[in-house]
Amino acid sequence: MKPRVFLPAILSGVLLWAAFFPLDVGPVAFVALVPWLTLVRSPASPRRVYFAGYVGGLAFFLPALNWLRVAHPMMYLSWVGLSLACPVFWVAALWLLRRVDRLKVVPLALSVPVVWVALEYVRAHFPTGFPFLTHVGMYQMVGFGWYFLGYSQHDFLSLVQIADLGGVYAVSFVVAAVNGLGAEWVLRCGGVRSWLRWPGDSPRPACPCLVPSTVAVGALFAAAVGYGRAQLVHPDFQPGPRVAAIQGSVPQFQKNLRGEELGDSYKNQHAQALRQSPRPDLIIWPETCCPIDWYEVAPGDDLRSTPDSFQKGYSRSQAEFIGRPLGTHILLGLNGLEWEAGHAWKYNSALALGPGGEYLGRYDKMHLVPFGEYVPFKETFPWMSAFTPYTHDYSCRPGERWTRFPVRTADGREFTFGCLICYEDSDPYLARKYAGPAEPVNFLVNISNDGWFDGTEEHEQHLAICRFRAVETRRSVVRAVNMGISAVIDADGRVVALPGESWAASKKTEAVLTAVVPIDERHSWYARLGDWVPAGCWGLLVVGHLVAVVRRRRAAV
Repeated sequence: MKPRVFLPAILSGVLLWAAFFPLDVGPVAFVALVPWLTLVRSPASPRRVYFAGYVGGLAFFLPALNWLRVAHPMMYLSWVGLSLACPVFWVAALWLLRRVDRLKVVPLALSVPVVWVALEYVRAHFPTGFPFLTHVGMYQMVGFGWYFLGYSQHDFLSLVQIADLGGVYAVSFVVAAVNGLGAEWVLRCGGVRSWLRWPGDSPRPACPCLVPSTVAVGALFAAAVGYGRAQLVHPDFQPGPRVAAIQGSVPQFQKNLRGEELGDSYKNQHAQALRQSPRPDLIIWPETCCPIDWYEVAPGDDLRSTPDSFQKGYSRSQAEFIGRPLGTHILLGLNGLEWEAGHAWKYNSALALGPGGEYLGRYDKMHLVPFGEYVPFKETFPWMSAFTPYTHDYSCRPGERWTRFPVRTADGREFTFGCLICYEDSDPYLARKYAGPAEPVNFLVNISNDGWFDGTEEHEQHLAICRFRAVETRRSVVRAVNMGISAVIDADGRVVALPGESWAASKKTEAVLTAVVPIDERHSWYARLGDWVPAGCWGLLVVGHLVAVVRRRRAAV
């Protein structure tokens, strides 16, 4: 009989899916990969093993990403396409693990976290989001940074505190190490090998260093949790500005019309926020929920050189926003149009205005969503525009500036904040740029439009991911999200304010979420050192490859 390979792989996919929303059974992630990891030493044919590894990934990503299909009929293609593409990284992980395992000196407790974290980093930046590509002119922020192992532990606050040392990758490393150790113990069991239909002489059925591996992983886990508990003991956060994050529940088909439903919903909530006592120091609108575009002329260009239509739009936007008494600071999510060098560029923007209607700055989204905000290779393959959810060209230009917005409280205290738009809060690189040693902000804001996903588990998963940005940067995050989930997250990753009584009750509801932002003065080593954890993993893989080459050459002599 052939060895069993598909059942263990599919079981891992289902278990890992259960660790994320909608079930959110985070502890399952510590053992979810164990059945799949039996493929590393399976005596089945390589073709069968790798195909099973792919099927296991498909069993995870297909149900995990099903919320994509809700956004638009064309998004069924995105759901299926991304679900078919992401398991390729599982196959790559399996290939690397089997190669490392041939050395017969590296336990799975080490090889699994090294390989898994290295490939999580690649998936988050593939194909053009790697920073080194800036030197060859090919850099563009892109990648899929969802569903890392570490994100399954968003509610295990004692563990996730290590994110301020190594980001979410450090948490993934610990979870993967426990899975690798679990696989070593399972593979030692003769009954399991019998059920897998392995012959008695299967290669390396047990790790020669099982006890040291157990001690090492136990020490790693204890150190991570011990560090986290120590970090959670600190003086109370200082009170920052009072903010009001307004959340509408405008479905995407209505929002696309940019008509009365969108404008009235947010204007009414804005007025409600202004009537509060004490009045908020900052009112935050979600992404692109202001139905009026902001027009601007780039430095060095002249408004008189622009078309009449642009001049009219410029005059209207200036009249709507500038010089009008607003009563408090406002951050608007809207479309920005900037005239530069004979071209009107469109941006997904956040516009800050002061209490007197003074212009305080603009941030333009850097990490654009493929097919949602731009069409990849549109010039070469214009037919790819058919895969967008829009009937018109909605292509945006990526921003280039990390804008620090000022806000002054009623009692005269001054703070700064940085803005992340939409899924930019799933990119650790963007958030940590605001918390580095140069001009660190006091807190972060995330404005998003999750109305595309109409109450699915995407809302909870998005909030869970954002919690890590707070810990990584040691900066509180205020979220204003159309359809939810708006929230205030403190620098320990705790969700301290919601529109409803629970995460589920905070979706698809209109609310004005008002809270005082907790201000943390701690610094973050991750913000200073960057992605040293995945870099170290890739370094170990390169060293392991060189060792294998040397050993083969010596054996051939």
